Amino acid sequence: MEVARKKKMGRKKIEKKSSLEVTFSKRRTGLFKKAGDVCVLCGAEAAVIVFSPGGKAFVFGHPTADAVIDRFLGRDTGTSSHAVVPAEQVAHGQEEGGFWWEAPIDNMGLNELEQFKGSLEKLREKVADRVEEMTMVMVMESESGAGPSSATMLFIS
Repeated sequence: MEVARKKKMGRKKIEKKSSLEVTFSKRRTGLFKKAGDVCVLCGAEAAVIVFSPGGKAFVFGHPTADAVIDRFLGRDTGTSSHAVVPAEQVAHGQEEGGFWWEAPIDNMGLNELEQFKGSLEKLREKVADRVEEMTMVMVMESESGAGPSSATMLFIS
């Protein structure tokens, strides 16, 4: 009995812009998830910085990208290895089996608590902006009499 194998495809640049964007988004998410898995399973510290074809930067870091980069550059500030991952650096929504905002705060120092508070505030702002954006799109669609459009699927990170 033969085992079905994935067909290997040649690696070449994707020319169609919509396909390129979808592929980038999926691959970026997968890359960040793998980096997070290495951190959780092996206790490693990692930072990944990826620029989209449009030039937008996406960052993942554990404990934070800044902490990993500082350590790499020899500027280790001695921060705890259990620092909070800022909201803008969360790639796949979960950190160590739960959401980052569910992290226990009892053992956090003042700096970690301040970083956690800042991350929560940034998350709150992003959620509020997203709700406002989606509300505007829905209002515009209802005023124009058009049904849901591709703008409804817009995602701002």
